[in-house]
Amino acid sequence: MDPDAVIEAGVVELAAQVRAGRATACDAVAVYLDRIARHGAALNAFLAVAADPARVVAEALDRPRRDGAPLGPLAGVPLAIKDNLDVAGLAATAGIGALRGRTPERDAACVARLRQADAVLLGKTNMDEAAFGAANDNPHFGRCHNPHRPDCTPGGSSGGSAAAVAAGLAAAALGSDTLGSVRIPASYCGCVGYKPTRGSVPVGGLMPLCRSLDEVGVLARSVADCAAVFDAIRDPVSRAAGALRPELAGMSVGVVGGLDVEPEIAAATDRTATALAACGCTVSRCALEGIDLARVRRAGLLVTEAEGALVHAQLLADPASGISQALRDGLGYGAAQTRERVAQAWELLRDASRRLDSLFASFALLLLPTTPQTAFPFGSPVPASQAELTVLANAGGFPAISVPAGWSSGALPLGIQLIGARGSDALVLAAGAACERALGAFPPAMLRA
Repeated sequence: MDPDAVIEAGVVELAAQVRAGRATACDAVAVYLDRIARHGAALNAFLAVAADPARVVAEALDRPRRDGAPLGPLAGVPLAIKDNLDVAGLAATAGIGALRGRTPERDAACVARLRQADAVLLGKTNMDEAAFGAANDNPHFGRCHNPHRPDCTPGGSSGGSAAAVAAGLAAAALGSDTLGSVRIPASYCGCVGYKPTRGSVPVGGLMPLCRSLDEVGVLARSVADCAAVFDAIRDPVSRAAGALRPELAGMSVGVVGGLDVEPEIAAATDRTATALAACGCTVSRCALEGIDLARVRRAGLLVTEAEGALVHAQLLADPASGISQALRDGLGYGAAQTRERVAQAWELLRDASRRLDSLFASFALLLLPTTPQTAFPFGSPVPASQAELTVLANAGGFPAISVPAGWSSGALPLGIQLIGARGSDALVLAAGAACERALGAFPPAMLRA
């Protein structure tokens, strides 16, 4: 396989090629490390690149394959890991400067499962400080750039993972999603972002921000690739299933209306609805009755601030800890909230979850945009509404996927989102794949550069 073919193969095809002996893990790793060497500094997507360990793992995988021994489902596939997930021997800072010297001795549970599936880990990706933010303009490690428009944010807090995948610097990546931190950067960078049913992927070894809402998610350039990585890291006893389910005929899809989004994003959602109807789904309009999206987003943020203040109490209490003023202000606000105020925020989240449960009694899936706007330039105000459409899935632990849905007139990616009932991961992934087939694939930025 030539270098372009390795990148284009993504996860599923590359693993199949390695298992069949038509490609080697060493060659795949060399291709991705070369691209990181050429483009990594400009994007600042990686905080650490484990080049030598990746080569050692690749060589160890190629030896048993030559001897005819079977390899795992992610054989030789180079992946990246968000820096709030532990990888043994690599610094795990969660984007916090004061934690530069923190080097875990054990892998996070999901990272260990990637190794068991014979994936190769390339390194740790940039992120918002403490995963608190959605622009990936990190005050300690520098901003990560959107590969489609370097002056724009890749989104956050998993911006480094999304940028690395979208630019072809990793075949897929893990991120974390508290209020939309996998799906927002996927939408802004033009890749697929998947947040599974809560509890289906272990969070051991994830540095928490909000233990009640944090989940591990996957970013890749195709839905099938997301599904393959999810299948490798999910809890086998969970109700979630990673295999794509082809039969969509007759599935009821509710297209959420009444949303304040950019016209081009609304048009992309309508195109997606038409594509699902062509696949045999029963598509109709629905409304989020009784759900005030801005209030739900603020409630999710308050809960995150309050729990984050407990997680990072030591850094918050130390005036010399070096955390940014923005993080100090956000966590300080959370620390100042009364139990009653936090309980009220939780009741808003639970009410939104119950109302979505009621919708899922009528619809198998909900279709809506991922974000109300496209990626915005660094230096401009962060849109307050950018997590209002993603927070719904976190409020109820629902599986949700962001899929690329074309380009804006300004040549920035557009993203649509599908949300399903808890445990319907296979259906959400299958519907995402159907949308992908109908809307067309979008090549990585700088693929041929």
